[in-house]
Amino acid sequence: MHNSIIDFLNLKEEEIETLETHSTTTELIVHLSLRKQAHPCLRCKIKTSIVKNTYTRTINHGLFISRKCTVLYKQKRYYCPICQSSFIEPNTLVNKHQKKSLASVYHVMELLKSPHMTFKKVGELLQLSTTTILDIFVSHCPDTKKTLPRVLCIDEVYLGRNATKKYVAILMNFESMEIIDVIYGRNKAALHSYFQRISLEERETVEFLSTDMYEGFRFLQQNYLKKVKVCVDPFHVIQLILKMFDKQIMKIMNQFEKDSIEYYLLKNKRDLLLKNAYRVDWSYRSHNRKLGYSVSNFKLRELLLEINPLLKELYEIKEDYIQLNGSKSQEEARERLEAYILKRMHHSLPEVKRIGKTLSKWNKEIINSFTWFDNRRISNGPIESRNNIIKLIIRNAAGYHNFDHLRLRILYCINQK
Repeated sequence: MHNSIIDFLNLKEEEIETLETHSTTTELIVHLSLRKQAHPCLRCKIKTSIVKNTYTRTINHGLFISRKCTVLYKQKRYYCPICQSSFIEPNTLVNKHQKKSLASVYHVMELLKSPHMTFKKVGELLQLSTTTILDIFVSHCPDTKKTLPRVLCIDEVYLGRNATKKYVAILMNFESMEIIDVIYGRNKAALHSYFQRISLEERETVEFLSTDMYEGFRFLQQNYLKKVKVCVDPFHVIQLILKMFDKQIMKIMNQFEKDSIEYYLLKNKRDLLLKNAYRVDWSYRSHNRKLGYSVSNFKLRELLLEINPLLKELYEIKEDYIQLNGSKSQEEARERLEAYILKRMHHSLPEVKRIGKTLSKWNKEIINSFTWFDNRRISNGPIESRNNIIKLIIRNAAGYHNFDHLRLRILYCINQK
């Protein structure tokens, strides 16, 4: 028992003079004192073993999960006869003027590495208040803002309807996949406030900027990153087309009765149209209760496309861009994109025309995205995966009222190394 407690207290057995424990169902109380030793005076560096007095410090040792641990530490104050000064005995249990043990601090910081944990949850586990956990985190969390990289990814994350500013902008290093920083807001004022504080020399190190088709991020190239090549993330282009396609499917679906086969197929099987064709196992077959017979994914797609001629047309528009997105060079992509835009801008459906106009507006930036860097095509794929962690942090905490706390938590959880 005592050996385990010695380990928990981050001490060695030869250092301890007395160690007594008193346990209840909810709390463990440890009475502790260390052996008298000769320690160097903090002022004159001469060793002394003269004890001036002893006083008891109450230390909250939040190391045990769901059980309070209090250490009553009889700390000695040593006296130096040479310079006549006094000092408290050094130890590895607690820092000066602190009521929380060093092991408690370490445990708090370890638990907060997980995005699933909140300040309140850690406090409940370690029998510490939420305020105490927050104070420990803020005082011990390093501010890990990094310099701008050669390939900079930028994306936004929604904070929630109750937030003063609805979005934060996330900056990420495409090569190392580390979060560089978090900006409170994504509008021009927020971006201006942040980037004007970065030196021109650092800004000129950025060669590529990967972003979605948000006009506010174009502001960076026009004002602060004038030499960069802006690359529109391919995922967001495909997402734009898929949203248009899905809305048209819903419109057609609502034209049918809810108990009809057509309504059932468009509501429950439309994923077969929205997914990339090469990612679907078309030979997979299963019994369908609504249809009353065994049917393959290939046959289901045929049934879907037969519902309305527009569905087949929109499906081809979606698949054409996915094939275009697989181009191996900028030259190939440029030629195919120009033909794709021209064809869609003359489409009879206004929504498809709008897609053509949007792609025409971002034509150059889309072509730039067919750049390979470190054997990877430049995209916001890495930052999208990090965004899921950020959303988890925000959702578990039911939002953050203090942006600085959120920023530190994001950097700490994602840049753990």
